[in-house]
Amino acid sequence: MKVFVSTADTSGDHHAAALVRALRVRLRGRGESLEVYGLGGAELQAAGLEPIVAQSELAVAGLVEVLSSAPRLVSAYTALRRELRDREPDVALFVDSPDLNLPLAAVARRAGVRALYYVAPQVWAWRFGRVRKLRRRVDHVGVIFPFEETLLRGVDVPATFVGHPLVERMGALRRSLKREAVAAELGADLSKPLLGLLPGSRHNELERNLPMMLETAELLRQLVPDLQTCLLLAPAFEGKSLALPESVRAISGRTHEAMSLATVLLTAPGTVTVEAALLGVPFVVTHRVNSLSFEIVRRISRVPSSCMVNLIAGRGVVSEYLQENARPAVLAAALGRLIRSPERRAALVAALSEVTGKLGGPGASERAAELLLEVAGAR
Repeated sequence: MKVFVSTADTSGDHHAAALVRALRVRLRGRGESLEVYGLGGAELQAAGLEPIVAQSELAVAGLVEVLSSAPRLVSAYTALRRELRDREPDVALFVDSPDLNLPLAAVARRAGVRALYYVAPQVWAWRFGRVRKLRRRVDHVGVIFPFEETLLRGVDVPATFVGHPLVERMGALRRSLKREAVAAELGADLSKPLLGLLPGSRHNELERNLPMMLETAELLRQLVPDLQTCLLLAPAFEGKSLALPESVRAISGRTHEAMSLATVLLTAPGTVTVEAALLGVPFVVTHRVNSLSFEIVRRISRVPSSCMVNLIAGRGVVSEYLQENARPAVLAAALGRLIRSPERRAALVAALSEVTGKLGGPGASERAAELLLEVAGAR
């Protein structure tokens, strides 16, 4: 079987890689081989992807920032479109990244390639009109939040809730984690509070969020003198040279292990908030983007929160400090309240557990692989 895969960010790379591994197991059991090519990161490449474009080339967030990177993005899109059309895959798998993948889905439809969209565009949050593109361009949508299936089927988009792929992955990590050994390897002291900084997985997120987070950590050290701080880098930044204070240790390649050790996290919005919730680690959300990008998104957004955990809960479980509210002194105070109060942390962890209970059981990647085979007509 030949599969074209496209995902432009780190979380999508993880989800797609898990699906590809599950698909390979199924095909091997039937005596069939699997060829996978397209766009993905390190996880997908480890799962056997032949990369047409490096995922790091597309690691940009924010409307204004995307416009400034237009020539590079257009070049990448052109290469992917050509390979999708000319190599005639049996099925196309589009994972998240709707601004890239919905146009590619149109290419697949014109080429007669059946397509599964896995991790649906968040049409319930903004740009609801994209449901028409889903209806016209893909054969089925595999969704990871239960309310999405009802919403999409209600507007005649074939959709199936497969569960959230992180449930199994984070659960396995929690069960297998040897805290003392990992702490020793990462240079952490479990007797002292540990702050984890997660500025985001895109270049412009790192540029805007990291200085604010580092200043927050310095202020927090004045409230919590024995504080340890680690910067958890996304795969796109592994090996990147950063100017960091001596008090901040950069960790790459072991993000989830380091998150599990943390007393509290300061993180940008995104999939990482679901990961933190599944790991049972308290966190605060903060983010800064280009002011014009923020204003545009604020005006067209249909949801009250940038944090997925809050949206699933239907209430403000996690504190959010965005744009002009993302001030280091305010962030340090919020983090300090969590660090110095075991009761606050326990209450937040209990609320996070309630939220993650809505994400389904283990096996999402296997169910998504079965759905892909069904879409390809090879089940």
